[in-house]
Amino acid sequence: MKAVQSALSILLVFFLFPDNFLAHPPPPVVIVPGIGGSQIQASLDRSRTLHWWCYRKYGWYTLWLNIEEFLSPLPLECWTDDIKLVYNKTTDRMENTPGVLTRIPDFGNTSSIEYLDPELSHPGQYFAPFVKSLVKQFGYQRGFNIRGAPYDFRYGPEYADEYYTKLKSLIESTFEINRKKKILLVSQSMGCPYTLIFLKRQSQEWIDKYIASWITISGPWGGAVKSLRAYISGDPFGIPKLLDNPILMRAAQRTYTSLAFIRPIDSFWKPNEVLVQTYIRNYTVKDYDALFKDIGFALGSEIVRKSLPAWSETPPKVPIYCLHGVGIKTPGVLYYGPGDFPDDQPYVRHSDGDGTVNIRSLKGCERWQASGKYKVDHIEYPGAEHNGILGNHQMINDVFNIIKNLSD
Repeated sequence: MKAVQSALSILLVFFLFPDNFLAHPPPPVVIVPGIGGSQIQASLDRSRTLHWWCYRKYGWYTLWLNIEEFLSPLPLECWTDDIKLVYNKTTDRMENTPGVLTRIPDFGNTSSIEYLDPELSHPGQYFAPFVKSLVKQFGYQRGFNIRGAPYDFRYGPEYADEYYTKLKSLIESTFEINRKKKILLVSQSMGCPYTLIFLKRQSQEWIDKYIASWITISGPWGGAVKSLRAYISGDPFGIPKLLDNPILMRAAQRTYTSLAFIRPIDSFWKPNEVLVQTYIRNYTVKDYDALFKDIGFALGSEIVRKSLPAWSETPPKVPIYCLHGVGIKTPGVLYYGPGDFPDDQPYVRHSDGDGTVNIRSLKGCERWQASGKYKVDHIEYPGAEHNGILGNHQMINDVFNIIKNLSD
């Protein structure tokens, strides 16, 4: 029955979009999401937990994102203890808490990046407006010529060798099933520097064969001050229940090597620019060791040392479209009053940006514009929020035009 429905849907696409799909088929799209942008499933077989009411054994369920978990009257410590990472001295790696198994569902499809909570639509919406618009406008088929490459966003790219192998295979297989049509690669948020590392590892011959263009959306090329807030006193990640007490997320967030990957870096912040200010001392991009020591998380220094650089002054040799929001208050400097550091929330001096990433970091791709024969188009969208830009009509229209140009 599903095969019949699929065949009928493809025939319908041919009738509704004859120019696009027959004479000028649109480029296949592969999407690399950002931090927090992939569902994570878990199963539990734990020998011990924080509290008696926390599950020790449980079959596969949605660990991220489960809105009901955050609406529960029970404390969130059980959830944060399950989703955090721990350092394994034997392997010298960050890993799941013992007894917690995780997996990323639906690799190759967009289901786990359109909605982060599979049970609820709007509260967990992510790439849905973007994907739906392309399906409606061009007749894209999910899992065929518009595909998702979700990953465990808790880990930085130094842990992503297996993921990069799967991403490369996904691009190649999508190319083959779409009659050798080059791929339009789309990355968002942390997915942008994640993809940059991937592309820099590929040969130019491979890029020329498989990649038509690369669209980057809301890229934190030079990091974001907001990542430091997560380390120090927790960040709510937009979860309503945590807005009044973000510190509930801190124990888990500190262990994510991905936050070290998108920390502010000295290619974008001067060594004398204050990022965090307390009544005792200031911290700049040169003071991460001291910062981690002072917040009681010495392991953070080791995580930073092992983190791969998110930025390269040399772009991959492929046409690039750099899209991002602007004109939204974005954390620029974190001020902690007497007794507030690190367990209370800071006063925030805002800078320009998209609400999450600072403007200097978003505009990093401008540095690539004079790099060679491959063009780098940079477009800003006033008032477009970091993730909300995925539903921004002007941004989507610009993507439509990119697709049309690639289809000709």
